[in-house]
Amino acid sequence: MSDRRPAPSIARRLAPAFALALALAGCASLGGAKPPAIYDISAPTDFAGLRTGTARQLLVPLPTAIDALGSARIVVREPVGKLSYYPGATWSDELPSLVQTKLVRAFENSGRAKVGRPGESLAIDYQVIVDIRAFELDVSQGRSAHVALGVKLLDDRTGKVKATKVFDAVVPAGSDAADAVVRALDAAADRALTDVVVWTAGLI
Repeated sequence: MSDRRPAPSIARRLAPAFALALALAGCASLGGAKPPAIYDISAPTDFAGLRTGTARQLLVPLPTAIDALGSARIVVREPVGKLSYYPGATWSDELPSLVQTKLVRAFENSGRAKVGRPGESLAIDYQVIVDIRAFELDVSQGRSAHVALGVKLLDDRTGKVKATKVFDAVVPAGSDAADAVVRALDAAADRALTDVVVWTAGLI
């Protein structure tokens, strides 16, 4: 996985605050390089209208993702498919683990089904298999947070896929500042994860 800093083209495209962050990321103070700011995302809690209660038990395996999305770094998508990383900021965990944790908590918050991760000794009825297709600040056309999750609902008893769907959410980012970027990504993730829970609940 590349550890290169974003190319100068990002700094030119984004606001001065982003360019300043890029410069600071490459500078060392007397105590060493400035540590990155660490960000988390929230787990959805609003499932209005969703019926609750089922004996079904769900397993959420670790989601898959391309290497560029598989780290704790915040991805920036530039024109022509170029991917870079937002300087001076990281997620609180590697992205697949973070998405897995928030999806498990979202199912728990919904009250719709018993849910767990591999190794938790559940008698599984279904697996919710997630492929992280996008989780990024997209500056290729404007400036927005983009989260896309490809999901398969697998019947664990038969090994057959019951249904598949892609959940796609885009939220405008108010500015290029890290806080604004993460707020937009959090909102997009909340929308996508909520839709995953509601969709799954309607199938089990």
